[in-house]
Amino acid sequence: MSSHQEQRVGRRSSERGSIMIMTAIFALLLLVMVGFALDVSRIYVVRAELQKAADAAALTAARELNGGTGGIDKAVNQATNVIANDLGLQTKTAVTIASVEFATSLNGSYLDSTAAKLVAPNIRFVKVTTESTSTAILFAAHVLGASHGESREAVAGMSVPLAGVCDFYPAAVGMPSLPNPSPTPITMTLKFAQGSGNSATINDKDYIVLDVPCITGNGETETAMLAAGQPCACNKLGDFINMTPSSNFGNGGRAAGDGMNTRFGVYANGYGSSLTASAYPSDTNVSETITAIQYENSVPTAGNGRRIIIAPIVLAPKTYPANTNGQILGWGKFFLKKKMFVNFNGNCANNLPCGFMEVEYMGLAQVGATGPVACASGLTTSVLYR
Repeated sequence: MSSHQEQRVGRRSSERGSIMIMTAIFALLLLVMVGFALDVSRIYVVRAELQKAADAAALTAARELNGGTGGIDKAVNQATNVIANDLGLQTKTAVTIASVEFATSLNGSYLDSTAAKLVAPNIRFVKVTTESTSTAILFAAHVLGASHGESREAVAGMSVPLAGVCDFYPAAVGMPSLPNPSPTPITMTLKFAQGSGNSATINDKDYIVLDVPCITGNGETETAMLAAGQPCACNKLGDFINMTPSSNFGNGGRAAGDGMNTRFGVYANGYGSSLTASAYPSDTNVSETITAIQYENSVPTAGNGRRIIIAPIVLAPKTYPANTNGQILGWGKFFLKKKMFVNFNGNCANNLPCGFMEVEYMGLAQVGATGPVACASGLTTSVLYR
């Protein structure tokens, strides 16, 4: 072999060696990049789950704000509950809450629950911060460190209060004042108000079915449909609402009970076959042994809100003559504790507690803005701000 050929062979061997070295280097770099990408992606997954949990907790807490100290406690409990029980979050990361704080303005100073209770009527925002969660770094420790820890926060608050309520429970509750229960709801027995045809006397904690635009008449069928939750009207604070003084105790109380009991999955025959599960679905939580607080905390199972009704409150005691309207003093929030008693033969008036509604008064619904009422808008809703 000539020296020229030997040189060519040597160069090719050298090139092959260089390529192998470069390939090894690129393979190592590729492995590092893949490892770095995996570590970063794991960090982002944990970050997203922390943010998801913080958002859910803040929104849930904001729904409890009611202008009272009880709302502050409920907000803390609900934020903790949604994280502890992973209600609908389906996160793989173990998330715990570091703090739940409150403020009167979005960019104001955030207070702990104790300080917030001193200014409870003005609290409108909740900030939830999660505990720092550590993610072990498996491949890029020389760049990112052995672990990466971070926490996330979210701020939610109540939207601007509505001027009124649409699709409320179409029965007025009589009270001499507007109590604001704190820290726990007030147990009450609401009694069906019997009209004479010419007038209706409403005593403290009586309720009377309303005359609403979508239903003509006030017989048994109409009363049952209204008590079942027939959506009909929009009103605001200070409005005058029409009573139905001819709804008598003999049939009205029982019809109200049959309508109300659809919320517990009980559907009575009669009433023109109007009381059906498709028209008036049962609440998903029909346990009669729980309190309003337990219901809201999903014990023993989550409800869909059918057992919490919003009803107008009117002045009592007072006699309302026929064609005389009652003025809405406030919007009461009531939790239905158990089914109404209707299992008897004969007249409701002779079979007490027929027509009696066992409830827990949870306080006033958050309404109070001025302007027109937008139907189907419901109550104030919680909004995620950041």
